[in-house]
Amino acid sequence: MTPEDIPIRLKQGNLRALITGASSGIGEATAWEFVRQGVTVVLVSEQEKALISVAQSLCAAGGQASAMVVDLAQPEQVVGLIARAESESGPLDILVNNAGIGMSASILETRQSDLRHLFEVNFFALAELSRQALAVMAPRGKGRILNVSSAAGCFGSPTISAYSATKGAVHTFTQALRIEAREYGVLVGEVLPISVQTRFFDSVKGEKYRPQGRVLTAETVARSIVRNALSRRLRAEILPYPALRIVFVLNAMWPDLLARLAHWQYARSLRNAS
Repeated sequence: MTPEDIPIRLKQGNLRALITGASSGIGEATAWEFVRQGVTVVLVSEQEKALISVAQSLCAAGGQASAMVVDLAQPEQVVGLIARAESESGPLDILVNNAGIGMSASILETRQSDLRHLFEVNFFALAELSRQALAVMAPRGKGRILNVSSAAGCFGSPTISAYSATKGAVHTFTQALRIEAREYGVLVGEVLPISVQTRFFDSVKGEKYRPQGRVLTAETVARSIVRNALSRRLRAEILPYPALRIVFVLNAMWPDLLARLAHWQYARSLRNAS
């Protein structure tokens, strides 16, 4: 069954959600999940052709969707983005900061320019859009912001240290944002998926990267995002793979043990590769 064959069930009235990185992967799947619930979506990506195709498919299936071609790596294009979206589509109820890029390289191989580029997309654009969204939602006393982070943001992984660092910044920023936003009636959640099977890994800079262990589908993550975005109580941290809590507990209570286990696995992978 293709997305076009899936019936649209209007449930949520006139809610509007803006989704970044919506031309493929988790962003596209989230758009479909929102539209099935009757939510109007504003799609953001720099991939113009793919983005327009997704918007057209959503509309053809009976949903309401519009596209904004924006390169989040360009700060000048991020400025005023939420205001432009509201001017064109109406007040936003939900922001899903999903866009992200990756890089696979050892720390010694990581170039400063690549590190800065990752932070521009994965963190600075997200932080600015969160600020813009809070600024318009606060006077209304309602709204929801969901930041898609990563399990890699809670404990750094070898060969993706730069990516882990950007997601770690998202993690702590979201924790602070959650506390401040609540004073205005705006709820903030963080989505922490493990590896997801999308074209994301094909576009990762540096060495070819392939996830190890369990891999989620984009649809699984999207369902977690939308279910929480539309629930009465938005969870602070959303784990599409609940078993991840075990690793979080290990990291909090026995960080030395987890570090030794991680090093053993990394050393083993190096031996197998040689």
